Amino acid sequence: MHSFLARVGSVVILALFSAVALQSGNPAAASPEVSDTYEGSGTFTSVAHDPATGLLYAADLNGDTVSVFRNGVLTTKVVVGQSPAAMAVDPRTHSVYVVNSASDSVSVINGTTVTATIPVEYQPMDVAVDPATGKVYVANGLTGVTVIEGTRVTATIPSDGGYIWSVAVDTSTHTVYAANYSNSKVSVINNGVVTQTITTKSGGPLSIAVDSTTHDVYVPRVFAGTISVINGVKVVRTIEFEQYMDFPRYVAVDSTTHALYVTHIGVNTVSVIHGSATTQTLYVTEPGTPEIDSATHAVYVPSRKGSVSVIRDPSNRDFTSDGRTDVLATDASGALWLYPTSGAGGWLPPGRVDQGWNSMTSIVAGGDFNSDGHADVLASDGGGALWLYPGNGAGGWLSRVQVGQGWQSLTALVGPGDFNGDGFPDILARDQVGALWLYPGNGATGWLARVQVGQGWNVMTTILGGGDFTEDGKPDVLARDAHGVLWLYPGDGAGGWYPPAQTGQGWNVMTAIIAPGDFNGDGRADLLARDTAGILWLYPRASTSGWMPRVQVGQGWNVMNALV
Repeated sequence: MHSFLARVGSVVILALFSAVALQSGNPAAASPEVSDTYEGSGTFTSVAHDPATGLLYAADLNGDTVSVFRNGVLTTKVVVGQSPAAMAVDPRTHSVYVVNSASDSVSVINGTTVTATIPVEYQPMDVAVDPATGKVYVANGLTGVTVIEGTRVTATIPSDGGYIWSVAVDTSTHTVYAANYSNSKVSVINNGVVTQTITTKSGGPLSIAVDSTTHDVYVPRVFAGTISVINGVKVVRTIEFEQYMDFPRYVAVDSTTHALYVTHIGVNTVSVIHGSATTQTLYVTEPGTPEIDSATHAVYVPSRKGSVSVIRDPSNRDFTSDGRTDVLATDASGALWLYPTSGAGGWLPPGRVDQGWNSMTSIVAGGDFNSDGHADVLASDGGGALWLYPGNGAGGWLSRVQVGQGWQSLTALVGPGDFNGDGFPDILARDQVGALWLYPGNGATGWLARVQVGQGWNVMTTILGGGDFTEDGKPDVLARDAHGVLWLYPGDGAGGWYPPAQTGQGWNVMTAIIAPGDFNGDGRADLLARDTAGILWLYPRASTSGWMPRVQVGQGWNVMNALV
């Protein structure tokens, strides 16, 4: 079997701390990073995660065990069949289905015990579960698709003459998609019958994933260096990669944020894609098939070197969980408004989401501070208390929690994202003498000991935690001085700085500046700025060289006291 496998393959802060209005911005919406690595042993190519139990399972393709992790620590190894190639969890029963490619079987694990072994036919390679029906679908090589219910094989859906390597389920329509490695076709299965066969161009699909909200189906064509996107009964678009050797091997999609995660085993990377734009490229040694936690949106990526990398987005500012950055604004009455973006330089309908925010002297949308997968907001009141408003992922808030006291002595708060590179969002704060302090977040609504990271910052009238403007994977900071010069302070990813550079002038005509992330969907962090007439302008980032021509994206924004 191994030889066979080898062959194929803040708001801007407008509150007056002194005589000058200081503004606080926010990081890019799409800033995922590898936040943890779980160490184990074996050749991990697939993982499964049960959010209810917190257990993470990693299969050793070249052995006969599944490693079980709890809270990132390897707790035990469960013996299954030979060459476990893929796994899937039934969230209702918490059963883990493991396909054993070299022993023609499916093991069922509950907790840390194998409770059943189900014989199947020739060389199973992939498995998917439909939670609503309880049916388990096994990509079973030359046989086709095997259907399991509980611990019994109840049906076999024949292949069309090729080798069925991978399978995925649209959990909202219960449609099953089976990718054929031999002929690059995708079989569409409804009610146990193949109702359509869709041809993609040659390239050998070894993986398939479906967004159960948009119904887009992603099929990597490994040797073509592209991904075919199917919707309905045809290929509707193609995602291409710049380098021919950058083979897209395995793929997973988040049906809530619509982010696509693609592993490239040849170059040891994971691409994070929104739409057709790669917004981040992360390093993972010999990555396997990603697994997405639907609750927290964390992504688990197995490595053939015997570890599992965890990808999180600590600088998340997507309050509606639609995969797009959002903007918050407060009006004169203290109402808080949510302005969802279209992801293409425009807006969706706004809505009032809270009130009483005129008691706050600063508001910062700095990321996911409690590590639950949803964007949060920090706000300090006139008494110096710092409050965390946990986002509920649906444009609203859970009960607020006090996370600090004595913050009234600080003249600016900035949410730069994960500034020190530990996987958790941080805060930068300027004191009255101009010293800049880093307050490292601990990922659990608290802070580690603060560290001074600068001085002389009181010459700045605006400080923005603006995302990754240098496109090096590290969060940066923008600052406007009293002369209207805009400066870029590149972060080094470890709590320090690279040399600053001027990136604009004449910005003192703006009454508010915020960094909303990627506003126009081109994969780069942008700026929004309001002028004295209340017109809101988009300044798209032009790679690392500056700004593209500005575009008006709103008017009448001078009724707002603060933009976040």
